[in-house]
Amino acid sequence: MTRPESANRKGLYIVGGVLVFVVLAALSFAFFREGSGTTPTADYPTTLQGAVVVAGKSAPTTIDVYEDFLCPICARFESKYSADLGQAIAAGKVQVRYHPVAILNRATTPTGYAGRAANAAICAASAGRFPAYHDKLFSDQPAEGSAGLTDQELIAKGEELGIGGGFAQCVTSGKNLKAVEAATNAAAKDASLRAEGRGFGTPTVLVNGKRVDWSDGDWLDGITK
Repeated sequence: MTRPESANRKGLYIVGGVLVFVVLAALSFAFFREGSGTTPTADYPTTLQGAVVVAGKSAPTTIDVYEDFLCPICARFESKYSADLGQAIAAGKVQVRYHPVAILNRATTPTGYAGRAANAAICAASAGRFPAYHDKLFSDQPAEGSAGLTDQELIAKGEELGIGGGFAQCVTSGKNLKAVEAATNAAAKDASLRAEGRGFGTPTVLVNGKRVDWSDGDWLDGITK
């Protein structure tokens, strides 16, 4: 016969196991809902205007997104909003102007990864594969203080996505580095891009030319729905 104490202990183990399962299931649901990187990248056309990647055709709403590919908060922004933005672009509801900048160039050892990643992203846009490459740079983002990704690693990530042609040469030559530097300096001097009481930072988001607080989860609802 099982003693009452043992039965109680066994019951606690079962209840504990069920609770752990419920908590893990809830966390998994929240993770995939917020953006786990498993959502397929939306397909939309892009064009280049200097160092600016224009995603989608002319639309009622224009969104400008200033991003640094080493910025962890930018990665969080993309994890949460990339799928919704991609769908809105593909549906013709918005046009998004992506501004790759390099304010964190000194945050890697050796320095310069942010600029090289922005250069590679523009190279991918030239090859017609910006959406997938943009998302991959954020999903595989190196840590601040690290060496970042080498040019060969940046090229390899493009090749994984089927980017060929002159992509590799564009990356290794640093074709867009001067344009990225000029865009970064211009953004830093633009008072309209600064948060109140602070300087320019990433991500910075404008809707029809007006800076918005993207941390407010409702900012996109009225635009895409």
